[in-house]
Amino acid sequence: MTGLTSALAGLRLALLGGLTLLLGAFHGFVGWHKLFSSREELMLHKAWTVHIPDVVGRAVGMAEIVLTAALLVALVRPSLARLGLWSCGAFIALEIVSTITHQVSRDGAPLAQNLLSIALTGALAWLFATRDRRQIRSA
Repeated sequence: MTGLTSALAGLRLALLGGLTLLLGAFHGFVGWHKLFSSREELMLHKAWTVHIPDVVGRAVGMAEIVLTAALLVALVRPSLARLGLWSCGAFIALEIVSTITHQVSRDGAPLAQNLLSIALTGALAWLFATRDRRQIRSA
């Protein structure tokens, strides 16, 4: 491995770790919030799940916590990079539903936050996908 290749690999790993921890903290927090906060608290913070039945909203919160755990496992176990990729895909799907729900309900939630989350999660998915491909080639 040349010096440049090694530096790029280190940069990719740093980006993978940093984005995983950043998005994991975000989705873990909002998942916990959706799972355990009162409806009034969720309304105060413009959670999109206030527009769906409580039991479904709580299930979304639990799913976000499980997906966050999957991201963290995929980070520390490179052989499970595909799990990270699929988790990112699920988070992007949830963010798209969130974006549509906020826009249709006109609840005042910031569109930019959803778009940024989708973009960062897409970048993380790419990092997991390329990590997975490199391991398949080296196996």
